[in-house]
Amino acid sequence: MSVLTVAVPFRVAIIGGGVSGCASARRLAQLAPTAQITLYEIGRGPGGRASTRKTRSLPGVCINHGAPYCDIRTELGKSLVSSFADTAPFTGVRGCLEESTGKFSPYKEEEGTDATMYITGANGEMSQISSSLLSDLPSIINTKYKTMIRGLAKTADGVWEMRDKSDTLIGSADWLIVAGSGVAHPRWTKSFGGEPPLIEAESNSPDPLLRQALDEIAKQQTSPVMTVFFSFTGQVAREWLSLDFNVAEVEGSSSILSKIIVHGNNGGGNDDIDDWCSVVLHSTEDFANQNSGTYGASSSAARIAGAASDSSLEDALIEKMMKALAKIPGIPTIDQVKMDDNSYYGPMLHRWGNAFPKGEALAQDLAFLPSSRISFCGDYVASPQQARLGSCEAALLSGTFAGESIANYYAESVIDSADVL
Repeated sequence: MSVLTVAVPFRVAIIGGGVSGCASARRLAQLAPTAQITLYEIGRGPGGRASTRKTRSLPGVCINHGAPYCDIRTELGKSLVSSFADTAPFTGVRGCLEESTGKFSPYKEEEGTDATMYITGANGEMSQISSSLLSDLPSIINTKYKTMIRGLAKTADGVWEMRDKSDTLIGSADWLIVAGSGVAHPRWTKSFGGEPPLIEAESNSPDPLLRQALDEIAKQQTSPVMTVFFSFTGQVAREWLSLDFNVAEVEGSSSILSKIIVHGNNGGGNDDIDDWCSVVLHSTEDFANQNSGTYGASSSAARIAGAASDSSLEDALIEKMMKALAKIPGIPTIDQVKMDDNSYYGPMLHRWGNAFPKGEALAQDLAFLPSSRISFCGDYVASPQQARLGSCEAALLSGTFAGESIANYYAESVIDSADVL
């Protein structure tokens, strides 16, 4: 599509600070520097499923407890990524791990200009990808972290209003970017109770096109993931870092673990640099579905959104996943008793209930709706050059398209008005 720069002031609210929300904010700021952009994110910072957890108990340690890297396959995606600051190639070893024998088989990496590009954030922190999207821009993006939108409504003059869980008005905007399907999908009700905010808003301000988009979104299912993550320093860290892999897809019959991610820093004999390692375990989809009532006490869904969670099951689920890990031959021993001292963090549990969409992507002609002044973006939305559904790249490209579409809408409106005059 054509790209125009617009100087008309307008307000945009972005719900979701993952890759897609940050990408939409970036493109809007580039093309419409006078726009007032506010990004609402339930987490502690940007990133969403490509976020990074840190802890004061082990300074310097970081945990990519969602996506371990971004795979970029399209030419447009590669072009965009090359312009970002604070990103780096992901150089970890990827492959399959046989559960019963502990045998690891690395993937054969592609070569040439058409090869998939694997990236991470600066210092190996995935959240730096989203942070880089919000940096070096011609205008300031207002970010509101630890904030959840619980209510949406459209006024008689077409202004979108956002409310929190106490029904307090926390913002208003001329356009709404829905970065992530949470507020638009029926699964909202099971997690948080009540009708999904955007579905309720459409019922009060009907729009046939928006209704069609919501119906298509409702058809999408997800592959949820339960994660357990922990970190340590010293000798145990060195043992883990000596393994043959960084990201291993688990192949076996336990139906508990699907992936093991190892990330850390080996000081290389330098006494001034601490050895540290973080390990993230991903469950199978079946295991996550069997235990859908637990989100993890430290998750934003539980802390901020008040998602109903059975905390009594949390320790039992952690124990099951840790035992499945311990059964794999060659995996370093972890002394659970030592998890309480200052060399260890965790294990912690987190549920990614909205991860990995399945079904048909929301079509681009339903992702941008001037009739309701809404644009959808995320890994569940079709993107230019058809990035893979459920990928960080789909989030990046659809977010960029969302921001560009709104900016062009205003720029073309100005041109049309000038032609009339």
